[in-house]
Amino acid sequence: MSQSLTALLRMFSPSRRHFMRASAIASGLVATTVLSHSTIAGIALAEAAAQDAGDLGILNFALTLEHFENVMYRNVIASGVLSGKALDYAKTYGDHENTHVAALTDTISKLGGTPVKEQAAYNFPALTNQDEVLKLLATVEDVGASAYLGAAPLIKDGGLLTVAVQIHTVEALHATAMRFLTGQDPVPFAFAPPRTGDEVLAIVTPFLTPAAGTPGTMPPTGANDNNMLTVLGVAGGIAAAAGLAMRHKAANEASKA
Repeated sequence: MSQSLTALLRMFSPSRRHFMRASAIASGLVATTVLSHSTIAGIALAEAAAQDAGDLGILNFALTLEHFENVMYRNVIASGVLSGKALDYAKTYGDHENTHVAALTDTISKLGGTPVKEQAAYNFPALTNQDEVLKLLATVEDVGASAYLGAAPLIKDGGLLTVAVQIHTVEALHATAMRFLTGQDPVPFAFAPPRTGDEVLAIVTPFLTPAAGTPGTMPPTGANDNNMLTVLGVAGGIAAAAGLAMRHKAANEASKA
């Protein structure tokens, strides 16, 4: 692992244990990806925090995505590009995402964590017609559903798992409706696949990454409320949940072999 990546991890790790755990994760990413050092550091730090924070970490990563979806719906509704049934769906689903944000924020606070805040800005593409907007919404809702599905095996609290599955179901229904409106196969599979961390990262990075040279920040996930976890790769938080789930699944399969 290069000296510059090590320096980034050391700079933003709140403890030696966190640094050692993040370094191990980063080493694996260096060997298997061509991501930038800042993005690798972001994923490694976020994933290490998730391992420390348990359910709180997963909830905060889910809240990161819900904030993004909430803002996205607000923007596309305000753009005036949508009309008819598409606009009706967007308004309804936007209300759902706003409710998800409120529920996750309240739950994290009640559990003693610090809810992640909505970003000051997101990198939304310029969308000029309804078809482009609906395709974007379908893609993002697909990501939301698969991210919850990927994180579900990691949640220890049965009550939280129930809520996560309920939100996953709603995200899946959103994605189905958007696919239908764009003429795509509404349900193209019999068993919905969870996305890996890299797959989620590839989709959400263009939207969540701040302007070049500007570090992104996330509040602590609850593992240590006195430390601010600064994540250079903002999308690392969302990718971490799915990545952890895939590793958990692989470990379980290996133990059964």
